[in-house]
Amino acid sequence: MRILVLASSMFAADGASAEPDLTLMRKPGSYVLLLDADKRPIAGNYWLSEGLKVTTRSRSPGAYPESLRYSDQDFPPGRVANMYLFLNGKETVTPDIRAVPVGETATVTRRFEPLGQLAGKVEARSLTYTLTTVAVISEAMAGAKLLSRIYEIAPVDPANKEMDWGRRVYIETLDLDISREQAARVADIETGKAGSTGDFEGIYASRVLADDDYAACMAEKRAGKEYQDAVRREHETNDAWMAKEYLATGVPWWEQDDAAVRMEALLDVTGLCLPGAAK
Repeated sequence: MRILVLASSMFAADGASAEPDLTLMRKPGSYVLLLDADKRPIAGNYWLSEGLKVTTRSRSPGAYPESLRYSDQDFPPGRVANMYLFLNGKETVTPDIRAVPVGETATVTRRFEPLGQLAGKVEARSLTYTLTTVAVISEAMAGAKLLSRIYEIAPVDPANKEMDWGRRVYIETLDLDISREQAARVADIETGKAGSTGDFEGIYASRVLADDDYAACMAEKRAGKEYQDAVRREHETNDAWMAKEYLATGVPWWEQDDAAVRMEALLDVTGLCLPGAAK
């Protein structure tokens, strides 16, 4: 497969699980995970609406996922937000990096404009770099046909460490942008449904710690009424706000007047089942 050479063994589909259901992509309540050969997740999306998702990644094999980031899309994002980083803003990338022809290089400017409570308090930031489109390829993986864009980015200033420079792969079909190193570990795709953003994080964490008591504990928790009630509460409050209001108003739920009340509805799965603490 050409993509194996171009992306440093991006897809190794031998031994893949059941064929992923790509009709779920971008549908509210659906998720997708990229898995390595040990079935541990590398990156994943969960859609709150067709225009808004949360994404998380594991930077190293078996690592716990990074905190969830809201965005409209991965390549390039137009809106981004992260509660724990108090990130909320609009990104503008010029020129259109999706339109850079294969084999050509463009000088790109990415501008981040803070919105919400940070608007007017934090200056907008701009970053200039070069982007080269290496290839645009359609390949099969785990029984699914994927369209991927392979590209390279490099800083204009070699001392700039702000982004993950080098070769990257944007899997357009799944709307996931990953590094060359992450692409080299992808072996399978999992799709499914989650009840809320916190539930999606719990599913991701269960796959990371699949051989630990954590996975068994999380399976038990997710089947219980208390957990399902918490999922429903988060879905009907914070998730509903982000899905219906955030893109239109620029205000995430944690900047609302009732943020403290909304925090109580947040499903935080990190402390539910500490490794080795299943009961």
